[in-house]
Amino acid sequence: MSSYRHTINLSLVSHTNVGKTTLARTLLKRDIGEIGDRPHVTALPEPHLLQRDDQSNALILWDTPGFGDSIRLAKRLKQRANPIGWFLAEVWDRWMARPLWSSQQAMKNVRDHADVVLYLVNASESPAAVGYVEAEMQIMAWLEKPVIVLLNQTGKPRPIEAEQADLTAWQSFMGRYSFVKDVIAMDAFARCWIVEMALFDAVGKALPEAQQLIFEGIKKAWIDERIVLNCIEI
Repeated sequence: MSSYRHTINLSLVSHTNVGKTTLARTLLKRDIGEIGDRPHVTALPEPHLLQRDDQSNALILWDTPGFGDSIRLAKRLKQRANPIGWFLAEVWDRWMARPLWSSQQAMKNVRDHADVVLYLVNASESPAAVGYVEAEMQIMAWLEKPVIVLLNQTGKPRPIEAEQADLTAWQSFMGRYSFVKDVIAMDAFARCWIVEMALFDAVGKALPEAQQLIFEGIKKAWIDERIVLNCIEI
């Protein structure tokens, strides 16, 4: 990635087996990584070019390993004065302690690279009823990066009222976390230019002011490509 003038990095994270790599493929418009119906399919963080402008500025999307056993991990981290520093300094066995090892790789990526974190969740689950969500939000708080929550619309299409109820529930739940900048419904399997434009808008607002001008150039390049392809109307 040294060939780029400036990079803006998005780390795509979630609990394991929620659909990160599927969403990454949808956003990137190409096959990347491995998809499987088992936990911890993605072994290491993988960077992919999402968009580049004519000034060689680039938007990079990182597909990361899934969080595993987040509730136990959060409890363990709470016992430490410097939780993230302690956890990332530990050396976990990739095969014998895979949930911890995978969580460590995702957290390292967010700490070292992320300008904005995209946190993918299952929209149909109740956020209050799924214990690992609160645990993972505690971990996000320790990492101190802006977060955009993406609601993965899984299963068959449902009435608009049901999907809106899911969105409202997640917005209400995430309202307690100041670092969450937006909550957006996002189908990991289907492309929707309106939703992807909303994602770009949310990323721009979440970035520090010093990066916003660079991002606007990248966003314009993304829009221009869609116009050329007759994919969207502006």
